[in-house]
Amino acid sequence: MDKKAKRWRRLSTDVILDHERLKVTEDKVELPDGNQTTYVRHAPTTTHSVAMIAVNKKGDVLIEREYSYPPDKVMWQLPGGGMKPGETPEVAALRELAEEAGYSAKRTELLGYYYVNNRLSDKKQYIVLCTDLFEQKLAQDAEEFIEIYWMPKQRLVAMITGGDFDNINLLAALNIWFHRK
Repeated sequence: MDKKAKRWRRLSTDVILDHERLKVTEDKVELPDGNQTTYVRHAPTTTHSVAMIAVNKKGDVLIEREYSYPPDKVMWQLPGGGMKPGETPEVAALRELAEEAGYSAKRTELLGYYYVNNRLSDKKQYIVLCTDLFEQKLAQDAEEFIEIYWMPKQRLVAMITGGDFDNINLLAALNIWFHRK
């Protein structure tokens, strides 16, 4: 059984949904064995997103609670959001941090990225560490109603092991940060 990972070849793409929040395509692809199939996915992305690990002078991490419509629940999350065309992850992180939490940072460090949903999208979420924080407020998005909390790293670890977090982006970003040098 030779099932080694091999690339697929896209033969054509049709847009089946084009909305300002979501664009979906159906690709006709040729599989490595020569068979053809269709694959429905989010359209190739033109922008990515960021999540911030914002750490204050005491070493506490800024974490948020916000209502998420699709699962219909209030969820824990890190500050973050979409990058605008041409923005670096660091610039997007500073803008989003100021919009959501009223802070900015003198220092940023790009920690890495992951694919948000690699079976449906090529969209990446970059993780940016923000330190040397200071107050800077920008207007919030009209759909965002966010509570912010400062938590020590030990409490975050306890909440993870206790099953309090069910947001994959939060869990992935914290994992990247926890395992940095």
